[in-house]
Amino acid sequence: MTHVSSYYLLLCVAVLLSLPLALSRAHAQEGHHGHGHAQWHEKFYNKLMRKDTKTSCCNLADCRPTLSRMIGDHYEVLVDGEWVSAPQDVIQNVAAPDGGTHVCAPKQVGSNKGKLYCVVLPPET
Repeated sequence: MTHVSSYYLLLCVAVLLSLPLALSRAHAQEGHHGHGHAQWHEKFYNKLMRKDTKTSCCNLADCRPTLSRMIGDHYEVLVDGEWVSAPQDVIQNVAAPDGGTHVCAPKQVGSNKGKLYCVVLPPET
């Protein structure tokens, strides 16, 4: 095997080994139910309280890291791979320890589609 073909073989192996991690991160960034919850539960999620019911935002799986964007005059968050409008009454007035966006919401199926319990936006928003 030549030096060049060994290099390409090594490069291909490195790419294939990093693929599961990249796919896992992408899945978490799409705000899929349960992804990334364990990392933040004790430090952050279990302290978040819903504004409407004064109960926890979290039921041990509802909160997770995600992405957010500003559309016109409102924010949207990525929940289970789809952009969902975040009403003002679910936006928390706290910053996450990682400075990122987090959402607490049930699995987005049936009557829960579009339902959000709590949203934490990055500090600069």
